[in-house]
Amino acid sequence: MNQIRRSLVCAALALMPVAAIAATSTPVPGGANQVKALSGKLGDTIFNGVVRITFSSLNVTTAKEDVDYVNTSGGKKVMKLTMLLRNGSTDDFTELMSYTLADKDDVAVAIGGSSLHPGNLHILQGAAARQIAIFTVDPNFVPVKLIVECATCPARSAFRAVRFTIPAAP
Repeated sequence: MNQIRRSLVCAALALMPVAAIAATSTPVPGGANQVKALSGKLGDTIFNGVVRITFSSLNVTTAKEDVDYVNTSGGKKVMKLTMLLRNGSTDDFTELMSYTLADKDDVAVAIGGSSLHPGNLHILQGAAARQIAIFTVDPNFVPVKLIVECATCPARSAFRAVRFTIPAAP
């Protein structure tokens, strides 16, 4: 019996370095790809079970009315995001949307609700609304992904998050 125990202990000790190596080679979870989401790219229309979401544009803006709207202290750049949301459900859509940009290193910037116009959506069945966000980011921030989520949808909602890829500027 002792021989069997010694054999099992030796086998376990022999496998420990392999387990330690395997554990260190696993990438750290997280980042913009961690969110379970449907995928598309800038310009695509994605139906997520509740709304058809079209990521229309994302640009750096220097228009006076946009720049005057936000606080540009600290050398921040002003960006403008435009989304088109079409209600594909049988009820009015009155939820709050949430937008998050991520760069190539998965550094995320959440677009605050106060930046969204209109902030409180009320989209009738079969109708659409355009939502615009004007916000600031660090001057070296270059977004490559946009994650669209519903901030107020109940857990039982059919709303599914959408991840849009943003192509590199030419």
